[in-house]
Amino acid sequence: MSSEPNHVSDRSMREKRLAYPSGWLYLCQHESVHFIIDALLQVDPKKEFNKTELAEFAGISAQSVRRHIDKLVELGVVAETAGGKRYHYNLESEVGQLIAELNGEINAIGAGRADPTSDE
Repeated sequence: MSSEPNHVSDRSMREKRLAYPSGWLYLCQHESVHFIIDALLQVDPKKEFNKTELAEFAGISAQSVRRHIDKLVELGVVAETAGGKRYHYNLESEVGQLIAELNGEINAIGAGRADPTSDE
């Protein structure tokens, strides 16, 4: 690898990554998904919510939740209840467990922060 950045090469590599994303990139390629997962990690996994409630708690639009909820269900991050009208964070799925474990490990090394929903 050269020390000089090659912007054409960097761009084509980015395009290749987007065309053939890893599982991580597939999950996180949209910023709103980051906010959804962050919100899910802060609620009781037994708590059920609809798309509008999730959007409000995540601080994103309901349209963004609608755009990504099927992908999150497919991956097992959330599970549907009430015939697909309500959802909950799915800690019973392998992906849901792994996301929670990764979050716990990152927080354990001091990267965690204060609860954004608190008034303090």
